[in-house]
Amino acid sequence: MLNRFSYIQKNKLLLPVFGIGLLLCWFLAFNKTFDAVKLNNKLSEESKLGSDISFNPTYVQRKLAALDKILKGYKVTEDWNDKLWIQSSAIAARQNVGVDFVLNKLQAEADSTSAGMTQSLYFYSNYVQLVKLVDTLESLNGIGKISALQVKAPKADPTDEKSKKCVLRLDFRALDPSSSPPISQ
Repeated sequence: MLNRFSYIQKNKLLLPVFGIGLLLCWFLAFNKTFDAVKLNNKLSEESKLGSDISFNPTYVQRKLAALDKILKGYKVTEDWNDKLWIQSSAIAARQNVGVDFVLNKLQAEADSTSAGMTQSLYFYSNYVQLVKLVDTLESLNGIGKISALQVKAPKADPTDEKSKKCVLRLDFRALDPSSSPPISQ
């Protein structure tokens, strides 16, 4: 049948055949793909709005519960220095670790950059015993939390008994029971 048409007639039929081919492609393949892309974009937008955790009440409640748990670990009673000294020295004695306690003086003017109170303890023993002591002290409640840790290697001084042992300095931080900061969202 195509043999009966001349070259000019074939060229005139080329444009309508091309148009019919594009319409067939659109209805058979591209239309469904275009609809799928539109649906994907719509669902992605809804997913972003729905999963925004700042508006999710269950997430906010979990976050506040976790913050309260952390804050409770820092809360101490008014006899905090005594309790810290008694509990840490008892644990140190059980593990054959020497301990020094230097009472930090409370500043007359509170520093706005640091919240709470800090107390330092010095422990003397071998490295393994000091690591065990830190692990034990971390698990205690009511003595605050360890905020800084420093280990110094033994020095070669034959006259001083403490210089033959590792020195561990632990800084404990606690919140003053009279002033508890509010938790903000």
